[in-house]
Amino acid sequence: MQTLQTKRAAEPQKVAPKVDVARKPAAPKPAAQGFEAAKAALSPAATPLKPATAARAAVKAPPPPQRDLPDPAVVKKDGVADPYAYKKNDRGAVLYGPNGVQVSDVRQGAIGDCYLAAALAAVAGTSPAAITNAIKDNGDGTFTVRFYQLDWTGSKKAESVTVDADLPFSGDLPAYAKSTESVDGKPAHELWPSILEKAYAQWKGSYDAIGHGGNAGDVMEALTGERARSRSTSGDTDALWTKMKEATEKKKPMCAGSGDKDDAKYKDPKAGVYGWHAYTVLGVEEKKTGDKTEKLVRLRNPWSVRRRAADAAAVGDAENKAEFTLTYDEFRRLYDDVYFNG
Repeated sequence: MQTLQTKRAAEPQKVAPKVDVARKPAAPKPAAQGFEAAKAALSPAATPLKPATAARAAVKAPPPPQRDLPDPAVVKKDGVADPYAYKKNDRGAVLYGPNGVQVSDVRQGAIGDCYLAAALAAVAGTSPAAITNAIKDNGDGTFTVRFYQLDWTGSKKAESVTVDADLPFSGDLPAYAKSTESVDGKPAHELWPSILEKAYAQWKGSYDAIGHGGNAGDVMEALTGERARSRSTSGDTDALWTKMKEATEKKKPMCAGSGDKDDAKYKDPKAGVYGWHAYTVLGVEEKKTGDKTEKLVRLRNPWSVRRRAADAAAVGDAENKAEFTLTYDEFRRLYDDVYFNG
């Protein structure tokens, strides 16, 4: 930032001509002519900036140039890369929408990383600060994401990945992870799910490296720095319920994974659950009706809908909301594992 300096030009002293008249006694100098007055005369307040100079001082520095970084390779299917071209962030996209970080923001795209989308939503719902603390906006079109790597002892090491906001697009929307948030019925173009997914892909090598299945626990660990563990739904049912109830009360992220996609139970549209798929566990509750207590599990499909369109039509599910509730027994029948973080 330039410093404006003002200088006072020295003026030559004028010497009065001698006149042959009687001198009058010199009047005493007023106190204002002393040192303090001289200092005040030279102060910045006494030498205001000229209008043109003041205008130059008020001009803001131009924004820094936008950086363009290498992008991770897209997913390959049968050796053929996805036909999605990267596009610049020229649609007014922002890191966070007006409602901040929410579970409902996350929508999985055309990539097999349901485990990542489910984990992002799980952390967003229980600890949104873990999301905002993980992403740093560098102000030049790039974002630095901090992930944690845990070793077998539980010790964690922070690792940083910097990416720009260029994303693979399919039509007018990002092809992979995206936000569902809207403002006045229009997309908010919120970036945080896309940025975290892109950074995770860059960290692991490419979108292809993360786009063929994975572990939701690994993603939750990377975001929170806390150890993740899984439990089978076929084990001690009381112990599992106690663990899920404790995680709900303590606001700890949870995800659940379903079984073999070819199992007949996943072919039934009424079940509304798909095989080889990860879901966010939003929490559990015990609902009392008279003398009976029913155990319920609340879940969310990262597709941002519960069922495929054809299945929703088949069972008359007009709303087809992503969040739904199952009884604990039904949950254990349809899911194989639960992932806990922290």
